[in-house]
Amino acid sequence: MPDHLAAPLHHVERGAPAAPGTPTMVLLHADDVGVVQTPETWRRTEAEVTPGLDAADPATVARVGERFAGTFAVEPRPYDCPTLFLTGRQDSSTGYRDAWRVLEHYPRATFAVLDRAGHNLQIEQPALFDALVGEWLDRVEEAASGD
Repeated sequence: MPDHLAAPLHHVERGAPAAPGTPTMVLLHADDVGVVQTPETWRRTEAEVTPGLDAADPATVARVGERFAGTFAVEPRPYDCPTLFLTGRQDSSTGYRDAWRVLEHYPRATFAVLDRAGHNLQIEQPALFDALVGEWLDRVEEAASGD
């Protein structure tokens, strides 16, 4: 992680031991970014995160990591379409504070910081994640139809 990112130190908000036989990659990933560690989050991490970690090319990941600045370029003018920023309050990978800096550039944005969520907030806070994504998709559909 770049030194300039304002990310909190990793800690577990709610923990439960992993089931016996949980793959090492899942354990390492959860220990690094998992905030809510329950049997369900362990299962979903194994099902949804591990395949991507297994498929990643180590050389490419290293190259991207060397150049990762922790931010992205903002469009040259405000983006006036429905936008959703979801961040985890306890995300020790990228944090949440830096995203606030671009919010004014997105006048139709919803910005949510989910407590008890780290980098895998879709796994750690699925009901909130689904509700916010569903509402954003409704806004996208309305904008596309001209309503």
